[in-house]
Amino acid sequence: MVEGAYGRDGAATDHPFALDEFLDASRGRVDSYLDSALPAAKQHPAELHRAMRYAVFSGGKRLRPALTFGAALAAGGDPEPAVPVAGAVELVHACSLVLDDLPSQDDHAVRRGQPAVHIAFDQAMAVLAASALLAEAFAQCVRLPDPPAGPAVGARLTRAIGSGGLIGGQIDDLASTHAKTSLEDVEFVHSRKTAALFSFSAWSGGVVGGLAGEQLGRLDAFGRAYGLAFQVVDDMRDEDLGGCSILRVLSQEGARGRARGLLDDARREIEAFGPDGWVLAGLARRLEGMIP
Repeated sequence: MVEGAYGRDGAATDHPFALDEFLDASRGRVDSYLDSALPAAKQHPAELHRAMRYAVFSGGKRLRPALTFGAALAAGGDPEPAVPVAGAVELVHACSLVLDDLPSQDDHAVRRGQPAVHIAFDQAMAVLAASALLAEAFAQCVRLPDPPAGPAVGARLTRAIGSGGLIGGQIDDLASTHAKTSLEDVEFVHSRKTAALFSFSAWSGGVVGGLAGEQLGRLDAFGRAYGLAFQVVDDMRDEDLGGCSILRVLSQEGARGRARGLLDDARREIEAFGPDGWVLAGLARRLEGMIP
């Protein structure tokens, strides 16, 4: 990783290759950490541990950990101390995908071009592997190098996952399939099912970087706006007209405008960080370039 890719050289950070290098390094950092943190595939009970590793090492982009590392940089810190919480974020994300794919939920047989966990193993093992991943995620919070940050991060992660976060959002998403819905309803679901974990990712990076108060709130708001925009773009690219898709309530053009507006909101939140916010600004720019 070149020094400029960590945001200390303004000219370097303007180049998209600097962001690519940062994302590659982030992926390698969190993958290496998770490989050492998770039980070995042959450790008893081996079938459970194989399922956990299958779910985690399935080719994900590790975008949420990148947000955590980028937020730590925006705070003027080093990404390295944020590795445990970045690992926790990815474990929660992997858990959510395993559960979403189940026949009783979104019923997906394939995930990232491979059989979903409940297909590669079975439904019981998928549920147990997801539960174990969630438990492991909270274990990472106590490994933060700043011990006082652990309880605060763990408590916030609980809120991001629970009835006011991922789980509550999934329940409302399932209920919306055959119900009338509005933009407000859709974004209420997306703010929990998708944006809650993005918001946690950015917020937690700021906590590890030593931020508090208004600056920490800005990272939180960036993550929420970015997460909502991410889901809008995902719905548009999938041309999804079912469930709680934005395309149930907005036209393609309307959704395009909504995504751009959200990304404008996200960028405004991090203007105060100046050059140190280059990773977050670059991620927002890149997502805008993916709008169909």
